[in-house]
Formats: sequence, C-alpha cells, structure tokens
Amino acid sequence: MKGRCMKRRGFAVFYLTLYLGLLLPIFSSFGFEDPVLPDPQLTPGDTFDVTKEDICVPGYAKRVRDVPPALKRKVYLRYGILNPEPHHYEIDHLIPLGLGGSNSIKNLWPQSYWTSPWNAYLKDKLEYKLHKLVCLGIVDLKEAQQAIATNWIEAYKKYMGIKLNKDSIH
Repeated sequence: MKGRCMKRRGFAVFYLTLYLGLLLPIFSSFGFEDPVLPDPQLTPGDTFDVTKEDICVPGYAKRVRDVPPALKRKVYLRYGILNPEPHHYEIDHLIPLGLGGSNSIKNLWPQSYWTSPWNAYLKDKLEYKLHKLVCLGIVDLKEAQQAIATNWIEAYKKYMGIKLNKDSIH
C-alpha cells in the first residue's frame, strides 16, 4: 500500500511539474495582450540633443538609427516577450528618430502590427505627420516630442486632423 501511494505521489509531482513547466506558459500566453501604449516605467521616452534644423535634414533618421539585435532582445525581455513571432512586432522608438528620439532602451518598446485599431502602422503615420508639421514650423519640436511620449494615441487624435497644404510639402 505504501509503495502504491508513493507511486501516485510521484505521478502527481510529475504531472504538476509538466503543467507548470510546459503547459502553463503556453496557456497563459493566450491571455497576453499586446500593449498599444508602452509601459511608462520601462519606456518613458528619450531624445538626442537636437534641433528642428538637425532633424529636418533629409536622411537624418537613417543616419542615427542604431538598435543592435542584442538591444532588441533586451527590450522584448523587459516586456515579457520571450519568443516574438516574426512580423508581429517592431521595436519602436516611442519618440521617433525623425523627432529627435534616441536609440536608448528608455525610448524603445515592442509595438504590435496586429493590434486593432491602434498599431504600429497608425503610429508610423503619426510620426510622419508630426515630422512634417515640425519641419514646416507649425508644431514646436518639444511639443511634438512631449505629445507622442505622453500618449501617442491622443497625439494621433489631435494632430492627424491637421491638413497639410500641398504647397508646403517638400
């Protein structure tokens, strides 16, 4: 009788270990929701010391972009994403490079392409629009940085309604 009880206990420990080690992480990931806004404790935003004149030079963002794969992995881990699916996320600059955002981990977060309606595609449109508005002198650089760092969705609602004059686009 004692041997049978020990055997049952062994099976129970085995199945509990299997559940906690293998199955729980799989099932719990189904409850994970992609963030539409970054965690302000992890990603408060960070900028380079630049001016409007610096960022409005064609090719500026491409010249300063420098986020190595190891830093991207670190960003994913900080947000609890162990195995990001290909083409599901971009490691996004909260304050975009085109508005003077830095490559610091304080300015990076995993933004999903799949969340609806707020996703990386919409934020990219906002970034482009704010860059144009800053370079045209319609919006102050610091104001644009603050707006997008505080809540990019609210910034989208505010600034995407501003129409650009065709003559002012260069």
